[in-house]
Amino acid sequence: MVHTEPMKHVLLAGGVAAVLTACAPTSVQETYQLDAPLRRPARILVYDFTGDASEVHLDRGIGAQIESMTSDVTPEQQKIEAGRAAARTISNELVRHLNEMGMPAQRAFGAPTHWGNSLVVEGQFVSIDEGNRTKRLVIGLGAGASDMQTKVQVYTTAPGGLQQVQDFSTNVASGMKPGMAETMGVGAAAGTLGTAAAVGAGAGIGSEAWSAGVDAEAKRTAKAIARRMQTYFVEQGWIPAPE
Repeated sequence: MVHTEPMKHVLLAGGVAAVLTACAPTSVQETYQLDAPLRRPARILVYDFTGDASEVHLDRGIGAQIESMTSDVTPEQQKIEAGRAAARTISNELVRHLNEMGMPAQRAFGAPTHWGNSLVVEGQFVSIDEGNRTKRLVIGLGAGASDMQTKVQVYTTAPGGLQQVQDFSTNVASGMKPGMAETMGVGAAAGTLGTAAAVGAGAGIGSEAWSAGVDAEAKRTAKAIARRMQTYFVEQGWIPAPE
């Protein structure tokens, strides 16, 4: 006789883990939108987002401590570079998404010699929090989650200067991920979790930094911004609705 019930349990557990891993909250809140019809812009100029170094909170888990042992960069310099790196990633990714929609876009630096018929995108970081990779790896289920919040403004060029078209905010956080506490069982939690945490954190630095760090959240932020702008483009009749 073939017993199928244990396999059902395995599949169910795997399905739950997949859902938890994929569940990464992203929200967009609009505060202003110009509903008047506009000409389709000839180009979209994307400026790097700005922010203050004090608003960047880098990882303070075991993984970050190990990395800092071999680095001469000060925490303040790390914050500044993290913000700049996030700004570059958002700009590059947003330009890519907009061009894929059929809306010509490019990164911009300084005021152009001629504005022409353009849309201008700029924004500010409200908060960049890398979270705690050790907590994400050991505890899981959202503990130590990273988070990135931005404010975005979109303008159109007009004879009297720039006219605001959109104003909205984004909030992107890393999803709930099952950690070692869920997968090791009750016995581990009773006596061996501390040792496992140190070993697990060291082994998972690379993947955790990539999947839930600042760069990953910047890419998801750019995608959220692009989707909100895409909705406006469709409403204006500049591009067809996505299938």
